[in-house]
Amino acid sequence: MSTHISDVLVIVPTYRRPEFLAAALRSVLSQSGATKQIIVVDDCPDGSAREVVTSIDPGIIYLKNPQPSGGWPAKVRNYGFETSLARGIRSRFVHFLDDDDTVPDGHYEHVKQAFAAHPNAGVMFGVLKPFAEFSENWERRRRQEAQLTQKRKVFLHAARVAWIYHHIGATLKLGRLRRWLYRSHAIVGDHLFLCSGAMIRHEHVVALGGFNPNIRITEDYEFFTRAILAHGAHFLGRVSANYRVGSVDSLWNPLELSQQGQLDHFDEAQRFLTARYLRLQSDIGVVKFKATRFAFERISWLLDTLVIPVLDHFELATFRRDPARRTAPIALGDFRHDEP
Repeated sequence: MSTHISDVLVIVPTYRRPEFLAAALRSVLSQSGATKQIIVVDDCPDGSAREVVTSIDPGIIYLKNPQPSGGWPAKVRNYGFETSLARGIRSRFVHFLDDDDTVPDGHYEHVKQAFAAHPNAGVMFGVLKPFAEFSENWERRRRQEAQLTQKRKVFLHAARVAWIYHHIGATLKLGRLRRWLYRSHAIVGDHLFLCSGAMIRHEHVVALGGFNPNIRITEDYEFFTRAILAHGAHFLGRVSANYRVGSVDSLWNPLELSQQGQLDHFDEAQRFLTARYLRLQSDIGVVKFKATRFAFERISWLLDTLVIPVLDHFELATFRRDPARRTAPIALGDFRHDEP
């Protein structure tokens, strides 16, 4: 049984994506300034990821899920974390990294410093940078490019919103309002990040009981909502994960589903989100939930129609005059390159 406490416990669920997994693991191993323990949980019955893991680093713990989930990431992540507890593996922070994403250089050291500087924050998150490895098939590439463009817009908007929340507290000295904005966004807003883009304190994963095993998709949204409500969050203002799009077998963005398949996928996500809203209403009360949604929707309208467009215009003009004077954490120009 291990007694060593690492800085970061990295749990990577995987299923038959050896090249993607290898890139993800190498990006973790290249991190400096923080000690790491990596656990790969193979959800494939034939154990196809074992060879990839052992060839990259024998120090990585390989687990084959004894009960393959059939596409339920929450169950796979929970199995990895529960096994780490049973083996006595401890860490200060936990990173649930998807096998098709990668970690930017220097990220773990930066997060370690941010947790030390913000002891009251349980979750650290940043900007997701989408990238794609394009197919040589023209038709598939066209769909990949469309997916990449859409994700760039989504992640850029999320970065703008989080940057505004952060500066409301840091610049205007309104920490209570900033915390309310993060909490309210977690309750009724769109996601500010996805699983690979955040890290959480180890003890908080234990306190939360891990991911909800009854949720197949949107499971990370639900988990980090609970984490932010219970333990708060801090925005890093930098890229926290390189997020792969344009993959044929991506769970969230299946590239080659039929129209009916896409509708079925959307309907399933909506069912889980509805269940999440009902659970939140039960936890915080219907009146508080509705009041939060009422206030937050009006704040979001103000940000989307006035504040963010002005910010984008000012940022673009400032950057053209003097790139060194840039203030916002990320701009559309940062998403020009498809590779991480």
